[in-house]
Amino acid sequence: MLAPFGLLPFGWFRDEDGTAGLLVGNIGSSLWSSFQKSDEYDDGEPNALDRWTQAVLKPVADELRAELRFPFGEKIWPFQQWAGQATGMKQSPIGLFIHPEYGLWTAFRGALMFDCEIEFTHKVVDWHPCDRCADKPCLSTCPIGAFTNEGYDYLSCKSHVRSDAGFTCRSGSCLARKSCPVGVEYTYEQDHQAFHMAAYI
Repeated sequence: MLAPFGLLPFGWFRDEDGTAGLLVGNIGSSLWSSFQKSDEYDDGEPNALDRWTQAVLKPVADELRAELRFPFGEKIWPFQQWAGQATGMKQSPIGLFIHPEYGLWTAFRGALMFDCEIEFTHKVVDWHPCDRCADKPCLSTCPIGAFTNEGYDYLSCKSHVRSDAGFTCRSGSCLARKSCPVGVEYTYEQDHQAFHMAAYI
């Protein structure tokens, strides 16, 4: 149901009210081919990827009789908290959640919530890839030093990416993110990266 769209289930979690949820997302550019072939991709309307996500997940939710929740829209759901439960992932020094195998190249596109009793165990990862990384290139690669141990200077980052000097970041991807040695084989394809950077600015 999900695989034809390049999506997959990442694991189960429970919301604060005890409702069981299944986290859905993509690894690397697994969804990119399907998205590029969609009506949403080139219809000229805003939020193309979000609208495509809604279009492909709604039939899945209807068939499974599940409620859909998204990491976009007016309602803010705690997707990072759910991801920690479902996958055992933790934050990297630049704020993005990092997977031990896929690195920084995962994205959570939605959650299927089930109003019934579902028994499951949380995935436990007893090690964090960043603890084994001595050099922390993600904190030193950004050309304007937007990432530090104190946090992320997103205003300076956006200003740089929009500028002539930020062409490399704008046309490709965040250099700090790309510097991470974990999961480099799952790095987004060039046009996929550029799509997200255009949306970011």
